Order: sequence, then C-alpha cells, then structure tokens
Amino acid sequence: MKIKIEQFRHFLSLSLEIWVFLAITILLIVWALPHTIAARNISLFTGVAAGLVWIYLERPAIQLRNYLPSIFLLCVPLWMIIHYHFTSTLKEQQWDEIDSTWLRTTFSIILGFFAGLVLQKHPRYFLFFLIGIITLPLMTAAYYFLEVYHQNKWVLDNFLGPFKGKFSGVYFVTCQILLGFACLSMAFFSPIHSTRLKFGFSILGSFLILIGIFDGIAFRALNLILIAGFSTLIFSILFFMRLISQFVQKNIKLLPIIFFGVILSSLIATLYSFYIHDKHHEQKLSNLISDIKISTQLEKNQTWIRDGRPISDPIDANGRPINGSTYERTSWFIRGVKFIIENPLGNGITHQSFGYYMRDIYPNSKALMTHSAWVDYTLGVGLPGLFLTWLAIVGCTVSCLHFIKKTNISRTVNQDSREPLRLNLDNFYHKLIDTSLISFCGIWLILGLAFYWIVGEVSEREYLEHYFFLIALIATVTQINTENIIIKTKNGSNKVIYNEI
Repeated sequence: MKIKIEQFRHFLSLSLEIWVFLAITILLIVWALPHTIAARNISLFTGVAAGLVWIYLERPAIQLRNYLPSIFLLCVPLWMIIHYHFTSTLKEQQWDEIDSTWLRTTFSIILGFFAGLVLQKHPRYFLFFLIGIITLPLMTAAYYFLEVYHQNKWVLDNFLGPFKGKFSGVYFVTCQILLGFACLSMAFFSPIHSTRLKFGFSILGSFLILIGIFDGIAFRALNLILIAGFSTLIFSILFFMRLISQFVQKNIKLLPIIFFGVILSSLIATLYSFYIHDKHHEQKLSNLISDIKISTQLEKNQTWIRDGRPISDPIDANGRPINGSTYERTSWFIRGVKFIIENPLGNGITHQSFGYYMRDIYPNSKALMTHSAWVDYTLGVGLPGLFLTWLAIVGCTVSCLHFIKKTNISRTVNQDSREPLRLNLDNFYHKLIDTSLISFCGIWLILGLAFYWIVGEVSEREYLEHYFFLIALIATVTQINTENIIIKTKNGSNKVIYNEI
C-alpha cells in the first residue's frame, strides 16, 4: 500500500510540474495576442493552483535568498494599495488597475516563483519556456516571407503579423533576439566542453537573432534594430575581452574566432541593410542625433503638447522637418522626467499615466504616453515603486552572474595536471548545461528588457505581468541549493571541484 501511495504521489507531482509549464507556455504565447484575457486568466490562476499543490507535496527547501527578488516585486502592488488609500486623487481609475493589472501581476510573480522552484529540480523544463517565447516571432517571420513572396517587395505596409500593435510585436520579438544572444553566450562563454554543443548553440543563437531582425525590418521598428545593434556591440566587447584573457594565458583557439567572425559578419550585414533602407526611405536613423538635439528645445516649439493647435513640427538648419516620432519621444521624455520630479510618489496609474499629467496642465492635449516605459512607470508607481522594481532586477542579475561564475570553476579540476580533467558525470554535466543556459538567458532577458524599457511603451498591463514573471522565475531558479561533489585527482587525493546543482 505504501508503494502505491508513493507511486501515486510521484505521478501527481509530475503531472503538476508539467501543468505548471504548460500553463507558462500558453501564457507566454497569449500574452502577445489580442482578445485572450480569458486564456491568460485560466492559465495564470490554474498554474498558480498547481504550483501550490506541488509545493505541498514536494516541500522544497526555500531560503530567504530564493524569494527575496519576488518579495521586492510583490511589494510594488502592496505599495499601490497603500497609495490608493492614502495619497490617491484618481481613486476610481487606480482601483480598476489594482483589481485587474496588479491582481494578475501578483499572480504572475507567484507563478514565476513556483516555476523557478520546479526548474531547480528539473532544469530541462526550461524548454517549455523557450518554446513559449520564440513561437510567435518565428510565425511572424514565416508570414512575412510569405507576404514578401506574394507581393514581390521587401517593405510591407502596416505589417503586424499576429500582434495587436507595432510596439507589442517589437517587445516580444526583442525577447527572442535576447534569447539568441544568450545562446551565443552559451557557445562562447559557458563551461561546456563539447565542440558540437558549442556549434549547435552558435547556430541556434544566430538563427533566433537574424529571424528577430527580419521581424524588425517587417515592422519597420527602429527600436528593435537599435537593441539588436547594441546587443551585438555588447557581445562583441565581451568576446574580445575573453580573447585578450586567452591571449594572456596563451590559450587561444582558432575555431571560436572563426565562428565569431561569421556570426558578426552576418549580423552586421543584416543591420547595415536596414540602415540603407532607412537612409533611402525614412531617414530616421541617419538623422537621429540632430533630430534629438532640436527636440530638446521644448520652449522654442510646443507642437509636442499635441493640443490641436496648427503648429508644424520643428525643422532643421536645412529646412527639413525633423522626424515626428523622434520629436515626440524626446520632448515627452523630458517633460515626463520633470513631472516625476514634481510628483515623486506618482499618481497610481500605469496605463497612460503621462496623459493624466498632461491634461492637468494642458486640458486639450492628446498626448498619452512618453514612449519610455521607465518614465511612464515611474509617473504611475512613483519613486518607491521604481526603487523596489530595480532592487528585484539587481537581485536577479547578481544571482545569474553568481551562478555563471560558479559554473565556470567546473573546468578547473586538477591542480597537478596541465590539462583540465573532464567530469565523467553525465547527469551532472547535463544539469550544468541546462542551468548555465537559464542563467545566460536570465541576464540577457532581464537586462535587455530593462534597456528596452527606456525606449518602449511597455510599462502596463500584459507587459508588466510578463516582465515581473520573468524576473521572479529567473531569480528563483538561479538560487540553487548546493552540495559538494568530490572526485579523486591523479595523485589519489580527494578534491572538491564543484557544488552540485
């Protein structure tokens, strides 16, 4: 009877684990789609329920460091409730958000925490997570190339793929590009030994990045191209720093350099093609710096108020009207920062918070968002909410970096041998690969999206739920409980080489 009970308990636990990650996969797909609120709620709440039962059955060891970033995130909706009761001047609008956006965000954080605990036990479930993120961008690219074939032109008008808007598509495609750079980091910076695995991660990462860039070209999204270009620059700097380190240690290998050269050339060629297209058609990128300088002159030209007055956008020294999008983004960003200084506690609204401030001063203004998620977010949650969010991001990033640093010592085994002794522990080695990939994905996703929040309109609703979920999941799974692995070195002595995952 005891054996049957244990078998049933194991079966139930396994079923709950699978359901948690099926719910996550569904969520990661439907978050990006319009008219999917029912699917989001069902996946979110049933996933949390499954996680609660799983924790009751498994009783995983949970230390403070495991859930500290999640606590910081949960304090943000708590702060919004306090704000609502004591400082709110927009009680009806704020309660609508507390009862919808912040409720789902709270459950997203909890689900991310539960999923992180499950991933600690089964790192390979991370595959569900990856599938959920890359599904829609891959479908978008396929649909784009199909339309290019039918219309016989590369530049499509108002192409959005399955996404509800341009900024929605850019956000979720950016996630795929960041995962691509995480795969490249696995190939070049992780402790894996297999050349076949390194080559596989290189191909996969390059494929995800290039497909994402093609999606950006399809959307004609300068933000996405800039993020891809900036990420390429960061990755190149890291590669050359590692190359210098290997040169000092006289341990340079030719094959990674060839891989890197091919990948970098492909990325640069793709980005350059977008630059040429922009130069001949929109000229947004080629005039970006000069347009920003003119856009900072808020008092000289007040078209940025967008209150219906017949005032044209500013012109440059050559009489060319500056790009309207660049003008709005720059001027609204500056005005938004001034609003934050004047209202450090925020107004409690994350959805189009900038519009409430603008209408208070300029009643006829049609401006709603600053185009910068961090500014819009802070206008809503105030500096306390911003500080709590950044604490969670920093905690998550430090956790990922600590884990990557820890895994790198797995290659240093025998001090008495000139060659590192490879572990003959297959299960351990696979776990090392899986958890290293999670850590690299965590760093690129969390920091990359934090950078995207500077220029994107994604500090509300499903984007807020999505980002908080990612932070909670990655921060939890990279807080690993460890115990030592001991092997014998060539001279017969015992040596602790790594803390087992």
